[in-house]
Amino acid sequence: MGSNMVKKAIWTVVALLIFGMISFCNLPPTLAAPSTSSKYVCLMDSATGQVVYGKNIDEKRQVASTTKMMTAILAVEYAALDQIAVVSKHADQTAEYTLGIKAGSELTVEELLKAALLKSANDAAVVLAEHVAGDEMLFAHLMSVKAFAIGAVSTRYENASGLPGSRQYSTAYDQAVIGRYLMTNPVLKPLVGSKQAYFKHPQYREALLLNNTNSLLTSYPGADGIKTGTTNAAGKCLVASATRQGRQLIAVALNSYDRNGDCKRLLDYGFNTTSPVLVVNKAEPFKEIFLREGETDILSLYPDQDIYLWMGDAQLNVEKRVSLDYDIKAPVAIDENLGTIRVYVEGKPVAEVSLISGTEYKRQPPWAIRMLNGLARRWGLFSDPVDVP
Repeated sequence: MGSNMVKKAIWTVVALLIFGMISFCNLPPTLAAPSTSSKYVCLMDSATGQVVYGKNIDEKRQVASTTKMMTAILAVEYAALDQIAVVSKHADQTAEYTLGIKAGSELTVEELLKAALLKSANDAAVVLAEHVAGDEMLFAHLMSVKAFAIGAVSTRYENASGLPGSRQYSTAYDQAVIGRYLMTNPVLKPLVGSKQAYFKHPQYREALLLNNTNSLLTSYPGADGIKTGTTNAAGKCLVASATRQGRQLIAVALNSYDRNGDCKRLLDYGFNTTSPVLVVNKAEPFKEIFLREGETDILSLYPDQDIYLWMGDAQLNVEKRVSLDYDIKAPVAIDENLGTIRVYVEGKPVAEVSLISGTEYKRQPPWAIRMLNGLARRWGLFSDPVDVP
């Protein structure tokens, strides 16, 4: 008798375990935040500049040859592609990796861009810097100024190649900003998206075939740029762009043990698990404040546009900062602009909309006119009230 009871108990436990396993298998998959080997990553939506995911996005670090993104940006903004640049002794002596361009050689800006962006040749970057500014240090200063101007405010350069320097640093967020900016350039975007290109080396009779160091271009669907970088000080770095169904994402991994895998996981997270979420609704009053001398004491303020953010499983720090004059006096016209809402994600500005009045707010009549209107209505002298002069 006892043996049968034990058997029944065992079979009951087994059945419960099987049922639990079946139920667990039928649960919807958890949309987990991306796991990366790098401690310094950033995923950015290119259309809005919104940080979709990040870790230590403002930590200053060496970024190796991803520096050449800014070198290329300044080169195409200050020089024509067919301009001839002459290789100096300083450029000839640039540390590895180089293509061995000898002093006195002449190359076009276009050829130098191929070498700098696809093969990450340091000597080509220095030639571009000297051609534009006459001096690499001056060019590095211009790079820093440009970075600040486009929103990469925590980036400083002291050379054009990305070789280690004590005063040269950037952040994962800034690298995403710079990569996003580069991808808007009609010359640079197709170049960084090229898997291969022929380079007319002045020391060779035949053009060299350069393979892009960014192997995501051949391994990740939708990949269309941007730049790798590797030094002992920076570790392995990658700024990667990919576009699917019209949506472009920029992924950054610094000092990574698996830069391709890290960027793939970041991009997968953005494409597969994030969706637009309404965070500011123009159909609903965003704020109500006191109105002086109005027929009503409360003024309702509405956003003039909706604001959507790309949200997934990862927690994002979202702030809505309001700027307006709280001492508002009637009258107020319909749709009058009275303030702004600024939305920040991870401390970075993403969107700004105006706060407007949802309706017209008339001024309250003086007490004497209010009294006359009340008496007139009471005695039936006239139906329309006396307006405020």
